[in-house]
Amino acid sequence: MATPPGRRIRFCDVPLGQRFYDPISAEYFVKQSEHLAAMVTGMGDGTVPDEFEADDIVGIDLN
Repeated sequence: MATPPGRRIRFCDVPLGQRFYDPISAEYFVKQSEHLAAMVTGMGDGTVPDEFEADDIVGIDLN
């Protein structure tokens, strides 16, 4: 199991194209638009968008 990223931010503050960690699904996503992101780990292949709320708390890598 991968260690979740250390920095937590709101989904609306994630830049487009940035990979982030969703603590609810315990998977990584890439932000595609203001409200959509695609899962890139687990069952996701980066092609199916999923909706996020602007205030959803997600994690990003510190590097």
